[in-house]
Amino acid sequence: MSQVKVTSVATEAWTARTIGDTGKYINGLAFKPTDWGDDGMPIIRIQNLTNPTKPLNKTTRAVDSAYVVNPGDILVSWSATLDAFIWDREPALLNQHIFKVVPDTSVVTKKFLFYTLKKAIAEMIKSEHLHGSTMKHINRGPFLAHKIEVPTLKEQYEIVAELEKQFSRLGDAVANLQRVKANLKRYKASILKAAVEGRLVETEGGWRQSTLGEEGAIIGGLTKNQKRNDLPLKLPYLRVANVYANELRLDEIVYIGVSERELEKLLVRKGDLLIVEGNGSPDQIGRVALWNDAIPNCVHQNHLIKARFGEAVLPEWALVWMLSPVGRNEIEQVSASTSGLHTLSVGKVSRLPISVPSKTEQARIVAEVDRHLSIIREVEAEVDANLQRAQALRQSMLAKAFGSQLV
Repeated sequence: MSQVKVTSVATEAWTARTIGDTGKYINGLAFKPTDWGDDGMPIIRIQNLTNPTKPLNKTTRAVDSAYVVNPGDILVSWSATLDAFIWDREPALLNQHIFKVVPDTSVVTKKFLFYTLKKAIAEMIKSEHLHGSTMKHINRGPFLAHKIEVPTLKEQYEIVAELEKQFSRLGDAVANLQRVKANLKRYKASILKAAVEGRLVETEGGWRQSTLGEEGAIIGGLTKNQKRNDLPLKLPYLRVANVYANELRLDEIVYIGVSERELEKLLVRKGDLLIVEGNGSPDQIGRVALWNDAIPNCVHQNHLIKARFGEAVLPEWALVWMLSPVGRNEIEQVSASTSGLHTLSVGKVSRLPISVPSKTEQARIVAEVDRHLSIIREVEAEVDANLQRAQALRQSMLAKAFGSQLV
């Protein structure tokens, strides 16, 4: 990523302040699900700040005008996602865990305060004031008491103008990196599609059509219940959280009681495919990964379906097939239901179609796919590293700009 140069801004003496000195910080209201409806004013939840496309719940509940958020207002999420935002959607109501900021314009300009808050929150996240194990939050008192430095209003305008010029350049670089990621994703899909259509390497043709159930054993997993706590044999077991698309995440493994008679069915062997049974999102249903025997004597939960293939099908070939757009389309079709939910079952997985070339051709195709995917992973890693550097550079710019060191 190209370097972004930050030019200097002359500064005078800065005044010591606290966040609480910069304006009013209005905490949102608690809206219950019973308050939600199809009509009325939209409600801003934290997920609407982090995902602008997320639909807004609505309410007809009467609310004081102080809790109305208008486009251009500064919002601070002080729980879960800790950050400052500028609201750019329609007028809406302020939900709990969010502050609406009304700047004291005799002290700060709106944009200067917005960037100051971003810097202050980043500092507090690294301090003793961050609380919570699963849902992180910062208490109101320490947040408002956090010390900042404020220059004259004239300098605030100058600093923001310079900062936004540099952010614009950085944003262009990030946008280019995101385009590269999108292109890599499309390229990966095209490689997988060509592989299962016999176009990636020269083939002899004559592929036969079959199903996963005809080519191997499709096996369900164990159900978690209280009785298992009393079983003396405790084994590591794989959950949905451990299986992603062509990826195993094994940092967090839990144990469960298993009876001896269950072992033959439940133990996972090297070469087994693990398939996610259900997920709220259609594009996540049927996530599949190849078990690599990284943890001995593992079993799997009932929300993971195991596929163990016979002599005619390499598990790596079945993995390529299920990861491909062709396989994904079959998974999405078979998992759909009249209720709108998406779920798989042992029966549905068994009926999934698969084309079967000779084992020699399977091995050649898999090797070529691996070669392409290895290159893609290397480029993706470099792109991700540059995106992280861009985020670090953004924080560095904020630190310098609001420490009177924009150099």
